[in-house]
Amino acid sequence: MQSLPVNLQTFIISGLINALIIVLFCRSLIKALSYVSPENRAISQLMIWLLLLPGVNKVLNFLVVIGMSKSIANELKDREFEDVKRPGFISGMIFAILSVIFEVIFPLALIYIPVVKEYMTIISAAAFLQIIFFIQYWMRINWYRRILEKDSENELEEL
Repeated sequence: MQSLPVNLQTFIISGLINALIIVLFCRSLIKALSYVSPENRAISQLMIWLLLLPGVNKVLNFLVVIGMSKSIANELKDREFEDVKRPGFISGMIFAILSVIFEVIFPLALIYIPVVKEYMTIISAAAFLQIIFFIQYWMRINWYRRILEKDSENELEEL
């Protein structure tokens, strides 16, 4: 029985790791959304799970960032927290924009413009920034989730 070529093995392994990260990310967003009352939700859990679909997720990233931001802001307002305009919006939008640039526009440009070695540094930096803003957005949403979670626990203790 022949083994898979190394390039194919690497592609499969990186694809599985990427899928696992996206599943964990979606679960995290859904957990944060679970602390938002249904009337304050601007996005459904199904929309978040659609981030698993390659290609579609580039557009959905924008909708998820907007929906999560509105949902958390609505919930914080209902719970009488300080006025928080757009929780997680900036880092989420930067990630979504970099995602489109790096994974859609850039490959199309590569077809028509030969890459010079000097540009590889810029390309690598863009990829690194995409990862940084993805992590920052994820951490920001988790931070708001913990705030809502602690507030929910405090409300239960008061009863």
